[in-house]
Amino acid sequence: MPNLEVVLLEGTPNERGLIHGEMLKLKIDESIKRTRYFLKKFYHASPKELIKRFTNNTNFIKAVKKWTPDLLKELESVGDAAGVDFDELFFLQCMDESGWCFKAMRESMGGHCSGMGCYKEDDTPTLIAQTLDWNNINEGLEVLFRIKYPNSSLECLVPSIPGVLGLMGLNNSPIGITTNALWTCLNSSLDGLPVNFIVRGVLEQESLEDAINFIKTIQHASAENYIIGDIEKVVDFECSKNKICQFIPHENPRRIYHTNHPIINNDYLLPLDVPRNEDTSWERFEYLKYRLNNPSDKVSIQTLKYILSSHFGPICVHHNFQSPSGYTQYTAIYSLKSSPELYITNGPACLNEFKLFTLKS
Repeated sequence: MPNLEVVLLEGTPNERGLIHGEMLKLKIDESIKRTRYFLKKFYHASPKELIKRFTNNTNFIKAVKKWTPDLLKELESVGDAAGVDFDELFFLQCMDESGWCFKAMRESMGGHCSGMGCYKEDDTPTLIAQTLDWNNINEGLEVLFRIKYPNSSLECLVPSIPGVLGLMGLNNSPIGITTNALWTCLNSSLDGLPVNFIVRGVLEQESLEDAINFIKTIQHASAENYIIGDIEKVVDFECSKNKICQFIPHENPRRIYHTNHPIINNDYLLPLDVPRNEDTSWERFEYLKYRLNNPSDKVSIQTLKYILSSHFGPICVHHNFQSPSGYTQYTAIYSLKSSPELYITNGPACLNEFKLFTLKS
């Protein structure tokens, strides 16, 4: 795998967007061209018309303007600096949303991410981790944003791809967030806030209480599971169009884990016999449960590296080098302590070394 490119974004929303667009202009163009070809090949239709239909038939931009208006400004500046069409750039943000908006994609793709989190225990800080599994159309374009906000000490580390505001991440409060798709099972909303804007919205919060309030206040576009943590603990929410439910594995848990099926949220997508590509979700869930449920088993960063590299489930997913093929694009571990740390691979964890990045508190 190539080295993970790190890009510093700082200043106002417009300034951050201009830096993003200028520094990654060629890679943004490449990502958009790959997306166009993917749409053409998958749907045998004009990518321009498909994206136009997506924009016209959803209220996602309106939701972004309502809930995260600064991120809309940032994205508009990315488009201006990169010289790309805004509708195409916005579509690029909506990786989960395009999956369920287009019926054929919903039935064939689904999500495969695995997430987990552990409360602070003795000398071991709060730990959160996930595999981010997606199709391979943006392989080799991975980027890590280090984001600094004006008139604030807030700083974030946000893995992404060029042109996209963020896929997951942590800040120096510290707050961390992971994602797992649930949209093959639960109801989504054409009026809600897309996942990647939710990620950045959570990372602009400076306390776990504020992050939870944000998650509970907004309308969610995609049915999604979020694991969120701070310096002391982690929480898990299964979110859908009509419900936000906290998943608690058992009484007084100090370990959280989740894959791609709902455990307690029953806001089901109907009819229930819609084909869904979630066949590994229960197996991955059971493996995480086995590895994390025993409170006498100490969980360290190295323990999570082993779990994330596992082919039981499989947690660690390889692709077949055909396009599109699902695979683990990122594996990430957050150590949420006074000087938070990100351990990350671009590519499957069993094949790539974890790189370490640190934030100042």
